[in-house]
Amino acid sequence: MATSTLALWVLLVVILFGGVLGSVIAEAVVGFSPLGFLAREVRIGLDPPIHLNLRIISITLGAVIRLNAAMVLGVILAIWIYRLL
Repeated sequence: MATSTLALWVLLVVILFGGVLGSVIAEAVVGFSPLGFLAREVRIGLDPPIHLNLRIISITLGAVIRLNAAMVLGVILAIWIYRLL
């Protein structure tokens, strides 16, 4: 595997980790009013999912992206730490 491909995979894992960490922080501060704005989220996607029944096959399509300020800050922080390394 080329070095640039490996670096891209590491960056993607770091971004994913930053998003998950931000999500955990958002859930932790949801009840704490001074930081409650971090937990306010925007949902983008197909909600409810589209369901197609063709008798022999049933297909359900749906995806939702949840974004909140804590996740964005977590991703930015993760990318910043990645650049320092």
